[in-house]
Amino acid sequence: MLRKLIVCIGILGMFLFSCKDDQVEPSIENTYAGYFPLETGFWIEYNADSVVHLDEDDPFNLDTAIRAYTFQLREEIDSGFFDAEGEWAYRISRYRRLSDTLPWDFMNLWTAKITNTSAQRVEDNIRFVKLSFPINERKTWNGNAFNYYIEEDYSYADIHQPFSLGGFSFDSTVNVIQNDFTSNVNRILKNEIYANHVGMVYKRQDSLNTVHLPNGTVLILNGMEYQLHLSNYKH
Repeated sequence: MLRKLIVCIGILGMFLFSCKDDQVEPSIENTYAGYFPLETGFWIEYNADSVVHLDEDDPFNLDTAIRAYTFQLREEIDSGFFDAEGEWAYRISRYRRLSDTLPWDFMNLWTAKITNTSAQRVEDNIRFVKLSFPINERKTWNGNAFNYYIEEDYSYADIHQPFSLGGFSFDSTVNVIQNDFTSNVNRILKNEIYANHVGMVYKRQDSLNTVHLPNGTVLILNGMEYQLHLSNYKH
C-alpha cells in the first residue's frame, strides 16, 4: 500500500510539473495591443497644427512667407472585416472641422489591424507598420515594409514611460522614432507617441529644406511642420 501511495504521489507531481510547463504564455497581441486599441465604437480626437513655409520669401531671404493652419480631427473605429490577407481588421472613419463649434465633416476611410508581430494602418491606401512587437529598445523595423516608399527604419524610445500632454497624464507610453535626420540642407523629424489603452496621443511630422549661414543661423527655405495633440477620446 505504501509503495502504491508513493507511486501515485510521484505521478501526481509529474502531472502538476507538466501542467506548469505547458501553461500558455500571453500572446504578443494581448500583451501589446493596449498601445493600439481597436474596438468598435472607440473614438479619439486631436487638435492639429500645420505650418507651411513657402518659397516666396522677402528679398533678404528671411522666412516670412508662412501659412499657419489649425483644425480638429476625429477618428471613429467602425466595423471589422477580413482584409486581403485574411486577417481581422477595422475600418476607421475620419472627420475634420475647423473649430469645436462646427459639425464634423467626413474626410475619408482608413483601416487598421494588429497581429502577433505588428500594428498596421492603411492611410490613403498606403500601409504603414506603426508598431513592431515585442516592444523593446533594441527593436528596429521598416515602417514602409508594405508600401512603395523608401525604407525608413523605425525604433522605440522612452518605453513604458509616463507622459503628460495638455490636461492628460498617462502611466505608460512608447515613443516611436520614425525619422530623425538633420543636415546642412534639410531637417526631417517624425515621431508618434502611443499611450496604453488610448492609442496615438501625439504626432510630429516636420520636413524642411534649410540652409546654414556662416553665423550659425539656420534659415528655413520651405517645407512643412505638422503636429497632432490628443484633445479627447472614448474607449
